[in-house]
Amino acid sequence: MTNSDMIKRLRKAAGYQKQAIRALFPEGMDEHIDVIEKELKSMFTEIIAGAMSECVKNRCDNDQDEDPKSSVKKVDID
Repeated sequence: MTNSDMIKRLRKAAGYQKQAIRALFPEGMDEHIDVIEKELKSMFTEIIAGAMSECVKNRCDNDQDEDPKSSVKKVDID
């Protein structure tokens, strides 16, 4: 199975999940579910954009501030 086949299957499975969730609600709820879905997508987009801008601003070097040699110690075994 190639990666593209796996991606197609995952997308198809996601579509089935979406249909299953919509089937749990009454028929008139489709528009409400669409609005909620759009709002959640925009929230996640804002969260990711904020995290990325913060990472770029700080250059993601929080972990690089520490000297990697300082945590390594030589041990002699007798």
